[in-house]
Amino acid sequence: MISGDQSFMTAAATSTSRRKVVLAAVLLISLAVAKRSGALEQVWGLLTGHNIPVSGAPVAATHGKLSEHNLEWLKTQQPQQQAEFLLGAAINHDEGATNAIAALVDGWHGQLRRTKKWQDLEMTALYSNDLRVRAAAIEVNLAVNNLDKTDEQVSRLIEGAEQIPTNRPWMAWELGMLANRGVQPQRIHNLLVSWLHDSDQQTRYWAVEGLAHMGTDQTINDFLAVFRDEVSADVRERAGCSLAKSGMLTREQRMKAVPGLLDLAEDSALNATTRGWVYQALREISDQSIPNDPGAWRDWYAAHGSERAARFHQGDQQQVLGNN
Repeated sequence: MISGDQSFMTAAATSTSRRKVVLAAVLLISLAVAKRSGALEQVWGLLTGHNIPVSGAPVAATHGKLSEHNLEWLKTQQPQQQAEFLLGAAINHDEGATNAIAALVDGWHGQLRRTKKWQDLEMTALYSNDLRVRAAAIEVNLAVNNLDKTDEQVSRLIEGAEQIPTNRPWMAWELGMLANRGVQPQRIHNLLVSWLHDSDQQTRYWAVEGLAHMGTDQTINDFLAVFRDEVSADVRERAGCSLAKSGMLTREQRMKAVPGLLDLAEDSALNATTRGWVYQALREISDQSIPNDPGAWRDWYAAHGSERAARFHQGDQQQVLGNN
């Protein structure tokens, strides 16, 4: 005799089997209709790489990681190959690359050359969208030029610049890098600001570049002053770029330049080209598309400036606007 429970289970199993048969039949009929109408081919096309559309939301970038094989291979290479490989990996945002540079860079001093490959890598790294990569490029630059991160090294560079003024452009570049790594930043800042008033245009140009390496708040007013007072368009442009995206300022720091840029936008003494650079800097700093209208910019800043600065503060402080 079959118990009540067993009878119920048998009936349920039979019912389930019938539903599966019905669903299978419905699916077959649906596929037949879809095939006849061409809809099946359209759906299948979306699931393959055939004739895939170019437009659409971008896929987030994925980054590699230095493997054990990479690290073992690095041990067999000369310092030049190590530095160039790791700086390239840092540019590619490979996990572990900047840490490896930090671990090895002190041992590279005096063993690296200024190769074309390294120079290309350095320029790319200095415009990375990650300040850690830019900092790694600075560390490698100091190793290439065998410049120690010491007070004595700063004094030697300054003495050389005083003895041979034509060397000041290169000295400004390197002194700014040393200041970024924490070596006598105030002394170097004061010197570079004095060079902003040098009679030689190239010295002023590279003084701006050196200040951009520093990444300190006090350089913001220096760049604004250059934007307002500098006679050379090339030097003014470098000041604008240093505020907007180049150099070592964080996005939160760059937002501090907005009030000064708004004043410049309304300065009738600025020519049209420089005023255009002011608005370009505002757009790049704020990540906001607003026309060249000082009133519109002031309205936006009054309503949303603190909110945008807070967003940058809460985000990754090392992420900046870059070329890669």
